[in-house]
Amino acid sequence: MSEELLEIANKRLIRAHFLVASRNAGVRPEALDAAFKLADLSGVAIDDAGRVWGVDDAIEALRTESDFVFAPVEPVKPRSIGGPAGP
Repeated sequence: MSEELLEIANKRLIRAHFLVASRNAGVRPEALDAAFKLADLSGVAIDDAGRVWGVDDAIEALRTESDFVFAPVEPVKPRSIGGPAGP
């Protein structure tokens, strides 16, 4: 396989991995492409086994720099359990 084809395949693998991981991390669906463009992926690498490393760190850095691409986290409302019973 030529180096050019390998580089194209690696970029696609990184993008796919980033999109899945960022969606799981709370990036709004309509902001996935923007998040990919804004993220610093210079620390992302692929090992010889094809595993992608460094995407989670890139997403956490994105969270501190561009948190507007993430869905707001709604606080959990406490529920009362075992309240008064009866008519």
